[in-house]
Amino acid sequence: MIHDVFNELIYVEWFDAVAECEWSEVKKAEAHPCRSMGFIVAETDDVICIASTVSFKESNAKIHIPKGWITKTIRFGVSRITRARRVST
Repeated sequence: MIHDVFNELIYVEWFDAVAECEWSEVKKAEAHPCRSMGFIVAETDDVICIASTVSFKESNAKIHIPKGWITKTIRFGVSRITRARRVST
């Protein structure tokens, strides 16, 4: 049985910082567009934390994304997925 602590999923479009560690000429300033999807495991006014896997009250493969970096979100309940028609494999 799956514990019902993590009952909301999110799709997030956001921009991430670009880091460089070698000497080179700067040609342009840039940030990379990213897309992430997962279970919402924690959230504040400034940051959202999503995880790819959850079990009981624990989670792993988490990413903490500053909300100022987010350009789009779509939230939906886990029940929307679990009620979907199952396909035999």
